[in-house]
Amino acid sequence: MKFVIQQEELQKALDVIANVVPSKTTLPILTCVLIEAEGGRLKLSATNLDISIATSTDQVEIKDEGRIALPGVRFIPYVRNLRPGPVTIVQTGEQVRIESGKGSKLTENTMNVEEYPALKELEEKNGLDIEANLLIEMINETQYSVSRDETRPALMGILWELRGDTLTLVATDAHRLARSRRNMNWTYSDDKDLIVDTAGLRQLPRIAAALKDDDEASGNITMFIGSNQLSFRAGNSILHTRLLEGPFPDYNAVIPEGNDKHVTVDKADFMQSIRRVSISADRITSQIKLGVESGRMELSAKGTDGTQAEDEIPVAYEGDAMEIGFNYGYLQDILKNIKAESVVLSMQDSANAALIKPVSEDGVETGLLCLLMPLRLAGD
Repeated sequence: MKFVIQQEELQKALDVIANVVPSKTTLPILTCVLIEAEGGRLKLSATNLDISIATSTDQVEIKDEGRIALPGVRFIPYVRNLRPGPVTIVQTGEQVRIESGKGSKLTENTMNVEEYPALKELEEKNGLDIEANLLIEMINETQYSVSRDETRPALMGILWELRGDTLTLVATDAHRLARSRRNMNWTYSDDKDLIVDTAGLRQLPRIAAALKDDDEASGNITMFIGSNQLSFRAGNSILHTRLLEGPFPDYNAVIPEGNDKHVTVDKADFMQSIRRVSISADRITSQIKLGVESGRMELSAKGTDGTQAEDEIPVAYEGDAMEIGFNYGYLQDILKNIKAESVVLSMQDSANAALIKPVSEDGVETGLLCLLMPLRLAGD
């Protein structure tokens, strides 16, 4: 195999797949990048068996076709550190030589390409188009709430509810919940619920970024639902991620309907105030206390070593005074992933879940709902 490609083009392709190449694995062949040169195209692939990504380019001069499995641990960083310009990759027996510019050269041993696992095929039927930035926004609005508890594998994924013209994403770890719902420009005939592996979804921004450099791309990602995988095609890149077995809990049952105390607060002020008082928060519980009354919110925290901090910010609120405690890290996660400048906290009392929603400039529902369980206040 022999081909010549510009360093920028090769690096762009490697950036799409690099994060899927495992550094440690019981199958050493998986630490390789699969490189295939044929039919005037160069295709690079990587898999960790749960996630597979392939990307291709025709911006290459192929002199001899072939396929090799090249260890990524040196190949990927070496290409990233090359100067811009043409890169020549030549296979000789079981070795590959990478040459660039004047004197830059790396010789690397290949692994047996026949041992590389067969990559999943795209089950290309009933594709659903979705705007790339919108899908990534929905994933960002929910992924921080995914559980890390391996004894509850369904909660380690994001629930996708596909309906006639809507898509809803839900994640929860039993302490917090995030639900993102949007109207879609599609007509989907079936109601389908999928639990999608979060690790795979985190690769979507990389394949979507490649769309920006593709003059012919529409900015859309096309989704394909397979028997045990969800696949995405963006331009010249394809991502396969596994589906997890359920059931996913009935999240609607935990969303309260009686929260009648609504507090509107500037998000930036709220986040800065949380940062100030969290310095004194207990390292184990991470609790801060919010006290609200007409026109103001007082935030406070106490540490076991006697340290304490207090802060106050203006809010829009006219109800009865109340106090509630939260894990400040969970609260920050929610606020960081809300784009609006203001948020509404809807609460009932100190013992029941609070709801947090963004406030859009035009007053229209954005489709995002966040739930956060309170912490028991001392003395309750």
